[in-house]
Amino acid sequence: MPAALKSRAGLGDTIRQFSTPKTVRKTAFIPAKAEDNSPTPERMAKGDFEWQGKKRVKLNTVNALHMAGDIDGSAVTAAKWWICDYVFANHGYLDILSDVLPSDYVKGDVHTFAISRGNAAERIGMIRDRLGLCAHVRLEMMLARELSFSAMAEALVPAKGTQGRKVVSAQCALVLEQLCDAYTQVRREIRDRIERNKALVLGPSG
Repeated sequence: MPAALKSRAGLGDTIRQFSTPKTVRKTAFIPAKAEDNSPTPERMAKGDFEWQGKKRVKLNTVNALHMAGDIDGSAVTAAKWWICDYVFANHGYLDILSDVLPSDYVKGDVHTFAISRGNAAERIGMIRDRLGLCAHVRLEMMLARELSFSAMAEALVPAKGTQGRKVVSAQCALVLEQLCDAYTQVRREIRDRIERNKALVLGPSG
């Protein structure tokens, strides 16, 4: 029995220790300071964004013309052809591998790359010669630099004032409609030239 009594020594202190609520130190909640992710003044000054209400959104002038019914789908496709050729010819890169490559695909080398880049530059040059320098400048501003119609109007027709945007929009729509036919003619011209050169090398058949 003495042993049993000895085992209960300090039991009261233990009970009081567990029954007494501990003081919990509360940590003050400090909300994170919101970072300013708004565009810099330099970015705001560029003409490839415009205001829609209170929002400043990235422009896509080609889609805007298409949605307004000013150009058709073939003009949109021609615009994609042109910007792909322009970027590849001037900067040497192109990202169009959206589909699975065919089983007989053969990887090119530095020579085929240079030839393909040269072909893209030739198409851009032929389009420029066919449509004229004014059309080429508008394609560069609209597709390569992605400027808004308002920014283009300030550079091209500053005297038109508020009407400049409509003037440039109509000009760009006309250029894009002409671009589709120009690509068709340029590709036909290149294809015919290849056939003529092949005939000169191989000689008359039969």
